[in-house]
This record gives sequence, structure tokens and C-alpha cells, in this order.
Amino acid sequence: MTVRLSAALALVAIFGCGSGPFEAYAAPDHAISIKVGRELDLTIRSVGPGEYASPPTISSAAIRFIDVTSVTPPVPAGDTQLFRFEAMQPGDAVITFVQSSGGLTVQDTVHVE
Repeated sequence: MTVRLSAALALVAIFGCGSGPFEAYAAPDHAISIKVGRELDLTIRSVGPGEYASPPTISSAAIRFIDVTSVTPPVPAGDTQLFRFEAMQPGDAVITFVQSSGGLTVQDTVHVE
């Protein structure tokens, strides 16, 4: 089962300018655009037991996985994780997150300029 940016994926606020990380709310079936050299932070919330596996699968070298951390405080619905990436080179990348229990898959498309 593939879910594109549904309730299982919570992307946080937008910081469009400056040198800080780029964080984005995204709607289903919409790509995120980011410039080379910027950091992309994606926060994913699990519903129920389990967490999303690290590292996620990335379809191209346009995006590089940096790390993942747990977001606190925890919420009763499930784990919340912050995945950090760096935009390395122009191109498109599909990031695939797989939940450890139940195999729920979330995919996110990133366009690097």
C-alpha cells in the first residue's frame, strides 16, 4: 500500500529563505522543490505501533540522507520522527519511507534546482 503525504506523513512549516533548513507542508501528489545545498527536514508521524525505517530509500543522488531523530514529546497516536536530507545536485528524487509494523509506505518527490 502506498500513501502519498497522507495522515501518516506530517510535513512541518515553511522556511523559504535564508540558510536554515527547508521544511514544508505538502499536499498529496505534489512535489517539494529545494535548491542545491539546502537542508530538507521531513517530519513523519506514525499512527499506531512501529516507526519508519532508517535510512529511507532514495531514488537518485539529488538528495542525500543525513540522519533521523525522534521528536519529543511523544504523542499517544504513535512515534514522530524527523528525517534530515541535503540537496546535493539538480534533479528529482523519490524518497520512500517504510513503516516497520504493517509495511505502510510513504513516498515523497523532491525536485532539486
